[in-house]
Amino acid sequence: MPALAQPSGAWWIASIGAIIFVIALPIALIIIAHARLKVGWRYAAYGALIFFAFQLISRVPLIQVMQYFLLPTINSSRPLLIAFLLFAALTAGAFEEVGRYFGYRWFMGREEKTWAKGVMYGLGHGGLESAVLVAGLGALQLINVWLLTSTNLGIVPAAQRAMAAAQVATLAAQPGWLPLLAGWERVCAIIAHVMFSLIVLQVFRRGSLRWLWLAIALHTLLDGVTALLPQFVHLGGAGDTLLVEGFVTLFAIVALWVIFALRDRPTPASPPPLANVAALEEGAA
Repeated sequence: MPALAQPSGAWWIASIGAIIFVIALPIALIIIAHARLKVGWRYAAYGALIFFAFQLISRVPLIQVMQYFLLPTINSSRPLLIAFLLFAALTAGAFEEVGRYFGYRWFMGREEKTWAKGVMYGLGHGGLESAVLVAGLGALQLINVWLLTSTNLGIVPAAQRAMAAAQVATLAAQPGWLPLLAGWERVCAIIAHVMFSLIVLQVFRRGSLRWLWLAIALHTLLDGVTALLPQFVHLGGAGDTLLVEGFVTLFAIVALWVIFALRDRPTPASPPPLANVAALEEGAA
């Protein structure tokens, strides 16, 4: 068997660094938000619990079961593949945003739902996704690549070795810095999660479910475009990844604007009564 292509040392370092970063990032952001916004830790825990309930133990297993049974059919038909990617994006938006809505109702009840609480809620939601789902999948990929390269595909059944060798060769051809984009993507994704949380918050602050539908639509747009761009635009090499990350970056810039546009405004002070004004004027005279 010919020697297997090996990812570069820079690729390994960048991959490990990206995993550490996506775990440390949400922790640091939550600590900063707690200190700067003077909001309790429990709101981050609420967001994390909602992600756990409405994604990790509900939607993610559902999508995995569907992939297991439908993968041969999906791979044989481009329209079906596109339809499945759209379905995955729509369910991500629906599950997570409806989950956020119920989280506000269940955990915060009749208490005042402020911008600061919504920010912390979004950090907890996006933080668990980053630290558990993204970092976990990244660690599993590293372990698999290490096992494949260290055994020269010895652990892979003979019928699957050609496909495994091609996958490792693709990773070996990547620039060493490419895994670092996973860290940047998490920065943008967490910003988006905070925006989604604040948009859903408006359901309670403004008394209209239209804000929930808006959050679902925007979440579906983000996930749908990132999944479908590589299906329609092929730049080759790292270009496909950079294109997706470029869109994610633009989305995060807009999300930052929305976050600050929705922040709590101070209530303007009431003007003093006319009698008091007259008295002040007489005193000044």
